[in-house]
Amino acid sequence: MKKKLPVILLIIFILLAGIIAGGFGYVKVNSGSVVSKDSENVTLIDYQVKNGMSAKTVGNDLKKLGLIKNSDLFYIFARYPKVASFFTGKDSSLFKIQMGYYELTPAMDLSDIFAQISSGKEKSVNVSIPEGLTITKIADRLKKAGFKNVDDFEACAKHEGKNILASYGVKIKNETVEGFLFPDTYNIPVSYTSEKIIRLMVDNFFEHLKKYKGLDGIEKRDDFYQILILASIVEREYRADDEAKSIAGVFYNRLKINMPLQSCATVEYIITEINHRPHPDRIFYSDLESTSPYNTYKYQGLPPSPISNPGHTALYAAANPEKNNYLYFTLTDAAAGRHTFSSNLDAHVQATNEFRTKRDANN
Repeated sequence: MKKKLPVILLIIFILLAGIIAGGFGYVKVNSGSVVSKDSENVTLIDYQVKNGMSAKTVGNDLKKLGLIKNSDLFYIFARYPKVASFFTGKDSSLFKIQMGYYELTPAMDLSDIFAQISSGKEKSVNVSIPEGLTITKIADRLKKAGFKNVDDFEACAKHEGKNILASYGVKIKNETVEGFLFPDTYNIPVSYTSEKIIRLMVDNFFEHLKKYKGLDGIEKRDDFYQILILASIVEREYRADDEAKSIAGVFYNRLKINMPLQSCATVEYIITEINHRPHPDRIFYSDLESTSPYNTYKYQGLPPSPISNPGHTALYAAANPEKNNYLYFTLTDAAAGRHTFSSNLDAHVQATNEFRTKRDANN
């Protein structure tokens, strides 16, 4: 019996060695990339690991997408990281699955795939939000940029504003976050939900206020929301930066004497955002008859909520308006975007007529 023991052990060793060798061979064949890493025109494939997805589900999805060769091996590696580490020589912490949105290619081997989906470093996109856009136009930009979970962005931004802003200590009567979505260039993971993107932009809004003297602390003022509404109008009216404070001064002067603001920007808002018509080349008298509360030609005071999302210049102008005696302004240099300001109607009409005469003579 003692003589047979070494033989039995040898047989067991050979069998184990064979199994291990076979395992290494199996892993080598099935863990390689689907296409050569030197292949030209390798397709980039976006894949989202959703909350609660099992390793088996992820493996089956990746196999169907042509990103891995063997879904069973993927499952084994994800389920037993130490086994994966033994056969690949990689750290066992690599073989896990993190929720996120990832950019993968069939030129990645199985270890490369795991390196991506275990990193939490999901695909992100740069998106620029210019000053003066509305919620609707921001939603369109996000969709065009490739965000996958923003179909409800407009609804969330227009109807969840009160709840979202309450977490910042801001109380408003309206449900919209219009005005609080700060214009900037953002780098955002494509898996972000609408609410996450909204909160990112609102965070940026309040952080921006803290950075600048003249804006720091305005959110604590009783008239903060009125300042924001006015800033959203100024944003759509000014063209030259140095005139923003002058325009804000005109609107404040009108508010003091209960004179309608008569802002064309608010009428454009009615046309495009409420009536869902294309942006007009010109405003007609019939447009000024709208009964919308945003019609500042028909009604005195400010509209119910912001009409755009203003940037720094308009915010600063509305919070720190120029002290002047102007009640009117009219565009008199279209190329430079400059206006002529007047304190009475006669001077305003004269400036307007002179501009139109010059314009018509040059056409």
